[in-house]
Amino acid sequence: MTEDENNRLTEINFEDIVPFIEYGTVIPIISNSFRIDEIFQDDKELRDNSTNMHEFFDEVRTVDQRLTMLWAKKVGYPMSDDYNLARVAQYRQVESGDPELAKIEYFKFIVDRLLNNVAQEDGYQETVAEIKKQAHKLIFSEVAQQLDYPRFSNTSDDTLRLLARLPLPIYVTTGYSNFLERALLAENKQPRTQLCFWNGSKSNINPEHLPDMNYEPTSTSPAVYHLFGLEDYKNTLIMSEDDFMGFIMNAAEHINEQDLYPTPLRGALPESRLLLLGYCLRDWDFRTLFRFILRIRKTAMIRPSVAIQLKPSLREKRSEARSLKYLERYFDDHKFKVAWTDNETFIHKLFGAWNSFRQGQE
Repeated sequence: MTEDENNRLTEINFEDIVPFIEYGTVIPIISNSFRIDEIFQDDKELRDNSTNMHEFFDEVRTVDQRLTMLWAKKVGYPMSDDYNLARVAQYRQVESGDPELAKIEYFKFIVDRLLNNVAQEDGYQETVAEIKKQAHKLIFSEVAQQLDYPRFSNTSDDTLRLLARLPLPIYVTTGYSNFLERALLAENKQPRTQLCFWNGSKSNINPEHLPDMNYEPTSTSPAVYHLFGLEDYKNTLIMSEDDFMGFIMNAAEHINEQDLYPTPLRGALPESRLLLLGYCLRDWDFRTLFRFILRIRKTAMIRPSVAIQLKPSLREKRSEARSLKYLERYFDDHKFKVAWTDNETFIHKLFGAWNSFRQGQE
């Protein structure tokens, strides 16, 4: 981390956040790319491709975006924004004539990619062979776990595990897999997966994932709200442009309906301090999420929140400075502070501040 990035991070007053962890009124909101980036960060082709990309693009592409570019190439996406998952999924959806097929193909692509990455590694050949026999039955997070991804030397390096250790009753994710639940289980908690049924479809859903009027999340039995669906049920996923627009329209019209947005979530979002983790500002998932947050907090006393964002790495320094100023002003208007840093640095500093606060309370 550069000195400039460290200075910007110190502008975030962690002492204004950690007391509210104790009260359970901090909500981490975690992107789909959060775990994807960690799992594929050592993918040789993605890493090699990144070295020459910067001269062609205004901004450096994330691991998740580079992965999408490979999928776009596989499905024959013809346009220049091949890093944009929502656009590529929309194209495949239109081409196939089946809204769910693009989602099935995307997950097959990343599962196959992960299997190919470890196929020649010592000690994994038999595991890969067994997974391939039943790959159509396994979800991506299960495949990743069997292959020991993401790979950390110890649990303190896993920032998702650090978040799971905090005594919070509610977590929100726009991720499609259950990595967050697995992290919470590893910390001896009993998470409950809850879905937001943006299109009203609840067919073939596990009963424990359906809205429960009597469920009250706690720090030992926290709720994990999947805002954009869960890969177990492809009909719940929000991945294409049409999906995101449908979500926003439903959010505007049915924001108070329990079946679409469970009561604990609607009650907590306006009253809590939010931590947005792992988002790229230009992507559809962030833009849709942020509109949803603004809509649901519209009539509430807005709590100060934090958006974690890597600096735009633009070729022209003057353009970069103007971009930073604009983005900070935009977030400030909505009571969000921007920490210009990476997720790992922010979460470690947050967890360290929480530990210091907790020890001071003893």
